[in-house]
Amino acid sequence: MTSRGSIARVEDAASRRRDTAVSAWVRMLECHSRILSALRRELADDVSLARFDLLTSLDREDGQTLASLSRGLLVTAGNLTGLVDRAARDGLVVRKSDARDRRVSRVYLTRKGRATVAATIPRHTRAVQKTLSPLSPAELEELRSLLGKLRDGLQTSEA
Repeated sequence: MTSRGSIARVEDAASRRRDTAVSAWVRMLECHSRILSALRRELADDVSLARFDLLTSLDREDGQTLASLSRGLLVTAGNLTGLVDRAARDGLVVRKSDARDRRVSRVYLTRKGRATVAATIPRHTRAVQKTLSPLSPAELEELRSLLGKLRDGLQTSEA
């Protein structure tokens, strides 16, 4: 037989786990918001964070389709279309039809776009390092590992 005390202890442990999970979630949201604010301030003179993400994604893999960019940047197709249109208007990217399938449009960095990425990445890196500076190198590596584990678990649950 299970005593009432045992049941209460199990229920308390479950409640603490829920409270800890919610608290961790709130802290992640707070940190995310503060880091984004710091990055926006640092990059505000040159590019928005959305434009920075677009340009660095193309810097890693130029010639992506709009669908690929949308998935990678975690933005809707409508938001991405406006972002690409504005970047093209400003001479940072060009759209070209895919040689094998003309229905598909690919996005490429221009020379000006590459120069913008090259000038902006060091500032972005310094801003990220500064915002994460309260953590020691070992803590930063532990955070990176834990976030990777969480990300991988979330990807598995989405499949």
